[in-house]
Amino acid sequence: MNYDSGHLVTRRAVLKQFMAIGVLSRIPFSWACNRISENKHAVFTGHRFEMVRIIQQILFPDDGFGPGAMEIHADRYLEWVLSDERMDSEDRNYILKGFNWIDESSSEHYKKNFLQLTGEEKIKLIEKVSQTGWGESWLSIMMNYILEALLSDPQYGGNPEGKGWKWLSHYPGYPRPVPGLLYPEIFETLKKGNEQKI
Repeated sequence: MNYDSGHLVTRRAVLKQFMAIGVLSRIPFSWACNRISENKHAVFTGHRFEMVRIIQQILFPDDGFGPGAMEIHADRYLEWVLSDERMDSEDRNYILKGFNWIDESSSEHYKKNFLQLTGEEKIKLIEKVSQTGWGESWLSIMMNYILEALLSDPQYGGNPEGKGWKWLSHYPGYPRPVPGLLYPEIFETLKKGNEQKI
């Protein structure tokens, strides 16, 4: 898919506008309990993990004008979020079931699973799915988490080296999170602080 310079301005400007008016603050920020490197319970394996990466790249491609989903580690960030034991189980299950629905739609339209499709067929299938009620809702949630990965502090698994911030010329607020004050460690830190006061 080719993009002209107008696309660059539009995509970047829209994301900056979201940040300025606080739209992203309304996205449910489901922080995970374990850092990716410490995650002992992988949510995605094999087939499904590959689906995550491809679908995210279709939704937020590396178009030559800014980082794509792979560059901002959106796949790792989503797995990190879904590994959070505090996340609502219905929300988690809805996201995970969506990958089954994608495969079912692929079988219905192309008689093969999603990963067996050509690149063009995958894009067309996602376009078809986006026109259904469940597809529009599910893909919107997937996009929300891509944007979280783009804009979150690198401490939380996405946005390595602040690539998203650099692309948007965004300067993060300070102080930035540090060990002991990261989610969910901050709960333990606060608990210990309160115990010392008693």
